[in-house]
Amino acid sequence: MPKGARKGEGFADRVGIPTELRPLVAALQRFRAATALESMELWLQLDLTMPQFAALHVIWQGGPLSGRQLAKHLGVSAPAVVKVCDRLEARGYIERIRDKIDRRVQWFQLTSAGAAVFQQLVAINREHLAPALRDLSPGDRVSLTRILNELAGYIEAARDTNKVPMEY
Repeated sequence: MPKGARKGEGFADRVGIPTELRPLVAALQRFRAATALESMELWLQLDLTMPQFAALHVIWQGGPLSGRQLAKHLGVSAPAVVKVCDRLEARGYIERIRDKIDRRVQWFQLTSAGAAVFQQLVAINREHLAPALRDLSPGDRVSLTRILNELAGYIEAARDTNKVPMEY
């Protein structure tokens, strides 16, 4: 028997998942596992830290950003952003562009290699998720959209309330 496990105790018992939520949590875990394999293979190829990926993702979503803007989005200091972006630039994922008006300002933008990371991730999700979503009835798609938005809103609100900066 594994260390820390008691006879007859499963994962749900150990982490304290209420009985009425266990089928839902199991379905969410199954969904995440089903969609994770190819994404995980890409992650391993990229060999990025979470802070590096977070910075890359924010730049991808927001377009070129100044160091201050990126630091604000990530909830970290400007020197922490410089450190992460130095690594991303060395790996060819981003480039720095000096502002034409204020030469003190540097803009971070994705290179074609950085954009390719997200093109691959989107392609993986599109390839597997789109057919499954198309097979749902229109009513199920509406319900799923509403439920996922409610879950995301709750998680975002809780995260914003308990904002803990990432370690860089």
